[in-house]
Amino acid sequence: MKKSSKLEKAIARMVLDHPFFATLLLRLKLREDREVKTATTDGRQIRYNPDFIGSLGVDQIVFILAHLVMHVAHFHPLRRSARNLGRFNKAGDYAINSILQEAGLSLLPGALYHKSFDNLAAEQIYDRLPSGSGEGDGKHKKGDQEESDDDPGGCGGFEDAKTDYGKPLSKAERQREEAEVTVAIQQAAQAARAQGKLPKSLERLVDELVHPVLDWREMLRTFIDHTARNDYTWTQPNRRHIADGLYLPSFRSKGLKPLVLAIDTSGSIGQRELNQFQAELNDILQNYPSTVNVVYCDSQISATHTVTPDQYPVELKAVGQGTTDLRPPFDWAVNNVPDAGCIIYLTDLLGDSPEVDPGIPTLWVSTTKDRDLPAKYQPKFGQIAILEVGAPD
Repeated sequence: MKKSSKLEKAIARMVLDHPFFATLLLRLKLREDREVKTATTDGRQIRYNPDFIGSLGVDQIVFILAHLVMHVAHFHPLRRSARNLGRFNKAGDYAINSILQEAGLSLLPGALYHKSFDNLAAEQIYDRLPSGSGEGDGKHKKGDQEESDDDPGGCGGFEDAKTDYGKPLSKAERQREEAEVTVAIQQAAQAARAQGKLPKSLERLVDELVHPVLDWREMLRTFIDHTARNDYTWTQPNRRHIADGLYLPSFRSKGLKPLVLAIDTSGSIGQRELNQFQAELNDILQNYPSTVNVVYCDSQISATHTVTPDQYPVELKAVGQGTTDLRPPFDWAVNNVPDAGCIIYLTDLLGDSPEVDPGIPTLWVSTTKDRDLPAKYQPKFGQIAILEVGAPD
């Protein structure tokens, strides 16, 4: 069916003024569908109600198309999982509308936007939304929406990606779709960059695809869990395989061995970061009680103290103002806690670390993003989790 003249003008304007959005848009099919309230995408096509599009101005249609494209670029049709569709659509709107606004597009009246959600992913926002309530600020405010509404912001929503036969995607198919979208985003960025029309907010999106930041809380929890679950047992078979008639051993936890917690006190770690970190750590330690040996160090160890489970919670203080040397806590651990189960080091990583792995599982919780860390400071061992400075608790 022939596109409306306003829709054609909007696409032409996107090609000229917003090449990043236009490049992504042109890989999607556009199809009229009067069963759709506004517009929606599954990542492969955009279905739109012609009456809704006809009620808008050209600039507003540009916003709608860019909004839908950004749902795709953030993988929203691929990552809903068991989340409520309406609520996840709402979270997705909050995640992308601030980026669209920063890119120079005007939000539609009623579009969902709140500054507190800037730079957060839809998954993070979803967990923070009060059930059944709307959020907004100023003129871009939306009232209460039903959780079943798949376009709570009235700007176009998204639905789950499906196969050509209307079936849910398998894990392998989702991964393939994500890979294709990632390549498309990089190509769109290249086209926009060549024209000098790639806004900083979109630069960040592309950069995060190339240098993904895993959630440090999840990495910390997984690290401690794997450290504690250090043996197998046949007395409690792995229930995951019993239905298949397979009796395999499960992991057995003997409890977490003494934990060494090193704190970089060179001035790079402030009380806010310490508060974030200790809140998560204390929550995890409720399930894995352990003796925590806290070591404060800048260029040398300035203080140590031990916290046993009956002395919880662990409380950390920002002290010290020296240069950074990350080696002393490892020597201290080897000499003072020979049975240490793991070392967790909260630091900016901008200092010398040990050349030789001490043989103790190590997690670096860093305030410096991997892409900003000079090669000479890359640790020779251990895992790195990124604690975003200034991220809300």
